[in-house]
Amino acid sequence: MDEMTIRVAIRATARISFVLFLGAFLANALYSLVPAAATRWLKANKDRFTLGFAASHTVHLAFILTLVAAIGREHAFKGTMVVPFTTGFLFIYALTAGVLFRRRLSLSSQLEALAHYYLMALFAVSFTRHAIARPLFYTPFVLIAITALGVRIAAAVCSRRAQVLGENS
Repeated sequence: MDEMTIRVAIRATARISFVLFLGAFLANALYSLVPAAATRWLKANKDRFTLGFAASHTVHLAFILTLVAAIGREHAFKGTMVVPFTTGFLFIYALTAGVLFRRRLSLSSQLEALAHYYLMALFAVSFTRHAIARPLFYTPFVLIAITALGVRIAAAVCSRRAQVLGENS
C-alpha cells in the first residue's frame, strides 16, 4: 500500500468511527430528551455502537501503524497530537472493557462520561484542524460534534432539573 492509500484509509476509518461513536455518545441523552421508538432503539443498542466504534478505531489504529512502518514515525506523526490521541485510545478500550465485562467490571458513570466527553472533544478538535484546510468538507463534522456535545449537556441539565424538582415536591 502506498502512503496516499493508507492516509485515505485512516481518514475513512476515522469518519466511520465518528458516526458509530455518535450513536454511543447520544443514545441516553436523546432518549431522555425525546423518548420515542427510534431513541429507545438507539439506547438499547448503545453497547453495540460502542463495540462497533472500538472495532472501527482499532482498524484505524492498524492503518496508522501501517503508515508509521511505511514512512517512519517522524513523518507519520508530524502535526499530530500524539498524547491526546493515545489517551483517546485508552478511553476507547476502557469503554469497551466496560461493555464486555460489565458483570465483573463496573465503570463508574463519571469515568464513562469523562471518556465520552473527551473522545467527542477530540473528534471536534481534530475535525476543526482539518476544516482549516478543507472547510466545505469538514465543517459539517465540526458542527455535528459540537451539536452532539450540546445535546448531551442539555440532557444532563434537564435530568438534574427534574431531580431537583422531584426532591422539592
